[in-house]
Amino acid sequence: MRFMTTMAAIALICSSLLIAGAAPAAEVDVRALYDKKCKVCHSIGDDAGKMADKGGPLDGVGSKRDAAWLEAYLRDPKSKVEGAMMPALKYTDEELAAFVEYMLSL
Repeated sequence: MRFMTTMAAIALICSSLLIAGAAPAAEVDVRALYDKKCKVCHSIGDDAGKMADKGGPLDGVGSKRDAAWLEAYLRDPKSKVEGAMMPALKYTDEELAAFVEYMLSL
């Protein structure tokens, strides 16, 4: 009986994930990601890196760009902005998805 209850619970969880359309994403500390990969050349509000004048503020970027553009730009900046000075940084798929979502909220 216990086995059947456990299997039913697993089936329910799996079906709810399929209905939601995605598997649970790994938890990404977006602020730590920003601090590690972006802050040196960018700012958000008063939180600026030492070369923030080079990359500029990220405030309001979510109202200027959509998710597809941000993802493509973060993967390869020169694919969206010819002559972009930002280097192509490496992100896991989870980091990229979380960071795009975060940028859209700015």
